[in-house]
Formats: sequence, structure tokens, C-alpha cells
Amino acid sequence: MTANLAKLKQELYIMDKGGQMLFYYSNIQGNSLDDEQNKLLTASYLTGVLQFAKAASGNLISSFEMGKSNIFLKKGNRIELFYVYIADKKVKLNEKKADKTLSVIVEEFEKCYTPDDIASWDGDLDACIDFTPIVKKFIK
Repeated sequence: MTANLAKLKQELYIMDKGGQMLFYYSNIQGNSLDDEQNKLLTASYLTGVLQFAKAASGNLISSFEMGKSNIFLKKGNRIELFYVYIADKKVKLNEKKADKTLSVIVEEFEKCYTPDDIASWDGDLDACIDFTPIVKKFIK
């Protein structure tokens, strides 16, 4: 039986260097409190991993595996943000394709928002909600 890719979870987190989420997208939506807490815990965990890797090696890591997921990371170009793409391993997403997807998402986000927009951001996740249709083009 082949996996139905539409049912395999894929997520995008956009976070500042402190781990604060600015944007979240999942191709499988949920609204429960547990989902919200899981997003926050995942963002905190990812920030810790990024900071540990940088402290240990002086470099950022670009990908790693966690359980049933592949995790791909990219730093912004003009805005100091981290873009994290998490995909179920059954999606069969290789690092090159994930990096290309993240590069396009970084470019598109930085076209929509300026460093001043991010500096004045008040913590409201809905502030970047207009970015969702763009992400849906790349993460289905």
C-alpha cells in the first residue's frame, strides 16, 4: 500500500533566535490546546538543538532525524530568523529538495516582511497569517 502524501504531516516553523514562533503551518490542521502546547514545545526544543549545535561545532546544522520525522533547517538571508521544515519520513524528502523549498520560502517571506516588521512584532501569530497561501504552494 502506498502512502498518501496528503495525510503525511509536514510542518513549517518560522522562529526568531530566541525560539519565539512567528509563523506555523501544518498540512494537517488541529485546534486543540495540546496542539498549541506541542507547537511551543517543539519550537523550544528546536531552538535548543540549534543553539547546542552552534555552540558545539560553531556551525548550524541543516538537517537531522527525530523519531518518524526528518527535520530541515535554514537561516534567513536579510532577517535573522530560523525556518524549520518537519516532514514525516514517508514523504521521502531529501536534503537537497528540502533546502530548495526552504530557500524559496525564505525569499518569499523576506519579500512580504521587512526587518522592521519583525522587530516591531508583538507576538501575535496571526500577524503573518497572510503568508499561509504562499507556504501552501510548497508544502502540501
